[in-house]
Amino acid sequence: MIKVFSYEDRWLHHETYNNMLKARASVFQDRLKWDVCVKDGREEDDYDRKYNPLYIVSERPDGSHATSMRVLPTTGPTMLRDIFHQFFPDCPDIYGANIWETTRYCATFKKGDPITYTGELFGELCRVCLASGIDHLTGIFFKPMHRIFCRAGWEPVPVMSAEHDGKTITLATFEVSQAQMANILNKFSLSP
Repeated sequence: MIKVFSYEDRWLHHETYNNMLKARASVFQDRLKWDVCVKDGREEDDYDRKYNPLYIVSERPDGSHATSMRVLPTTGPTMLRDIFHQFFPDCPDIYGANIWETTRYCATFKKGDPITYTGELFGELCRVCLASGIDHLTGIFFKPMHRIFCRAGWEPVPVMSAEHDGKTITLATFEVSQAQMANILNKFSLSP
């Protein structure tokens, strides 16, 4: 099941939001060893609390977290502009009313899970973008994510790469279109 809600409306999806924050703590701090702030087993930052982002969450039938992503308009504060610019000093400021920044992609797959959770997440992200007049996304990711995007049928367009803690991070853009959404849904054999 897919849920889409803003930070301001998180109280309508309290369990989903709480499960997502716990999943982020587990993945980002425990598994990936990122320097993130975890309190009471939940990873929540100022981009959650201050800027009313949109969340897209794919849940298993039992309501547990499978995949999620956070989205912010690039016309306001973004992680690229505020945090990651230091790694991409020659990067132009990527912003516009038609561009959103994606952050905090989180997957908590279990053995036996269908691969469709990522397709559902990306497909819904496309639907929400198209309904909102968004035709491009931007994001920063580590090298393994490139394979995930490509397998999902959503090949990123790299802008530039840099080194962070001995690992390559890439800043990229993603096209959002009806054709792109159809390609993603087709890759996962999902209906439009």
